[in-house]
Amino acid sequence: MAEFITDIKGKVKNTHLPESKYLWALFESIVNSIQSIEDASISDGYIDVYAQRANAEQLKWDMLNAQINRENIKLEIAEFESFTVTDNGVGFTQENYKSFITAESSLKWEKGGKGIGRFLWLKAFENATIESSFEENGQWYKRDFTFTTKGTAPDENLSQSDQQERKTTITLNGFKNPYRSKCQKSLEIIARKIIEHCLVYFLLDKCPRIVIRDDLSDPIDLYQYYNEKIRDSLHQDHFTIDSKQFIIYHIKMLEGATAHELHLCANDREVRTIQLNRVFPNLQRKITDGTDTGFYYYAYMTGAYLDERVNYSRIGFDFAHEDQVELDNEITETELIELAKEYISDYLKEYMDDINTRKEKRVYDYVDHIQPQYRPLLNQRPEAIAEIKPELSDNDLELALHEQLLKWDMDAKQRGVDIKSNMADNGVPADEFMPRFEAYCKEVSAISKVSLSEYIIRRRVILDLLEIALEKQSDGTYMNEEQVHSIICPLRYTSDEVNFDEMNLWIINERLAYHRFLASDKQMRAIPYLDSRSQKEMDIVIFDEAFAFSDRDNPFNSITIVEFKKPFRNDLARRDTDPIDQVLGYVEDIKSGKQTKANGRPFGNIQNAAFYCYVIADLTDTMRKSAKRATLTLTPDGEGYFGYNQNYGAYIEVISYEKLLKDAQDRNRILFDKLLKPNPREIVTELERDNTAISLDKGAELV
Repeated sequence: MAEFITDIKGKVKNTHLPESKYLWALFESIVNSIQSIEDASISDGYIDVYAQRANAEQLKWDMLNAQINRENIKLEIAEFESFTVTDNGVGFTQENYKSFITAESSLKWEKGGKGIGRFLWLKAFENATIESSFEENGQWYKRDFTFTTKGTAPDENLSQSDQQERKTTITLNGFKNPYRSKCQKSLEIIARKIIEHCLVYFLLDKCPRIVIRDDLSDPIDLYQYYNEKIRDSLHQDHFTIDSKQFIIYHIKMLEGATAHELHLCANDREVRTIQLNRVFPNLQRKITDGTDTGFYYYAYMTGAYLDERVNYSRIGFDFAHEDQVELDNEITETELIELAKEYISDYLKEYMDDINTRKEKRVYDYVDHIQPQYRPLLNQRPEAIAEIKPELSDNDLELALHEQLLKWDMDAKQRGVDIKSNMADNGVPADEFMPRFEAYCKEVSAISKVSLSEYIIRRRVILDLLEIALEKQSDGTYMNEEQVHSIICPLRYTSDEVNFDEMNLWIINERLAYHRFLASDKQMRAIPYLDSRSQKEMDIVIFDEAFAFSDRDNPFNSITIVEFKKPFRNDLARRDTDPIDQVLGYVEDIKSGKQTKANGRPFGNIQNAAFYCYVIADLTDTMRKSAKRATLTLTPDGEGYFGYNQNYGAYIEVISYEKLLKDAQDRNRILFDKLLKPNPREIVTELERDNTAISLDKGAELV
């Protein structure tokens, strides 16, 4: 029978190793050493890990010179370029070597080995050199070779040895990118990550002595590190899912950790890490427990089911899909995580309750004093707070509340769809349908209140912005009319190009909010509804179709023209700058042209359309002179003029900026007061009315 040949280069290429698993090759070497020591059945097993940095000798000289010269120099620590792992396990015996050169060897199946670790070496490193001294059949041997994508030299790497000591050294040479650049430069972090990966060995006291060292810092004894900083915080829970047993270990990491994590383990080592800040919104930062340092929380889950489901490359699990669960009596990853959440929540309950209490106070204070439109959300869906992260800035908290509002809206719409579907299918009895329908209506009403509140808040902000824009600047000047114009409506756009919410025409007149077409700061020849060659630019022109007809090609019922002038501009009496003459000139130009449809076909006679002309300008001496010349009437408050020009068929209104702002504030004051300054008496009355209604309902049930 011909020998089966494995293309190592192809095998390495097809081996998946994510960038986030940059130390996995080193971990595999260390686990191999642990298992080799287990096979040797010795009590004094040790593993020495040496982390070699690039330019290590130069770094040592630089540090020494800095100390001698007492210079405070911040040296750039070099990246790691190789790792050497030495152990006193059984070594590369004939059986172990045969397994090594056999792709996907089954020798270590009972230990969870997949026969993939050495291919991970070549995925992250250029090559690996192996030197092993071992005893076999009463004779001591030495085996040394280099493992590359070209394989090994099996017939030339074994010789008898005078050294009667078990010792195997594996050096991973030429750390490749992107794994090299992803790897932290701190030896302590590397030590902690080894402990995390092999934690179950530490938990079960199955780990030999492991020391890691480099050329720049003191060696770290991993077992001592574990005993001093991890062991005392251990706690464990046992649970069962469908007769499958699991253990979850809870650990408070006082040092070294940077996030709260759940680790799923298989065959005594960590395989998959889940960031708990994505599972628990409250676990975003280190937990403060009254100590100076606080802690990050780690959970480790183990079980025979996880051992069985770890995938070929040992970087993940082959869990069942949702549709396989009932058929094969399988467990999904979601089920495991949900169950783990219960035990984690119980273990951290004291700390989570404290975080939640502070978060709730923060959210309610923010809504009560800054964003009251979210009151119905908190009243109807208080559970939404649980999905909001703690300690957010005002801007981020507003975004989080808005996200919860959108979820609420989507849920309500889905319930509405379900109710309609049930009505159509007669799937719900009448005595069950009405309560569900009434609950749905109540929910929609609450959501509508939030939307209305947002709109009212937006109006207040816009008026505050307008008030600021109208104030005198620090240099004694006022803003240009374009800046005021842009607050009311964006410049150089049409209503086909901007959202409805971007236009604040209600500041001038509420009826202007609804129209057929609007053009802002556009030449008349660029407006699709006018057949005109004029290059004149109206600040705002609004076309309102005749509402007595239903066809979209109806003639216009009215056309509104708005002209802005810079605050306190005092040269408006001249013919070339007179805004009243300007707007009447626009009327004349429009009437002299042809009104057309979008396709260029004529609409019909435009002469009967009503024209409304608004001039927004401060009532300087020249503006008042212009208004009198146009025979306009002074308003009772003395802040504007109005009148009708029969020759042009145009109603004209001159509004000062002070009047524009004051009138808009007065029209909206009742809305602002109701939302932002609720009357306690009205609230009590409303609560009493609700309680009365509830009492009546209960009374009706008793009858």
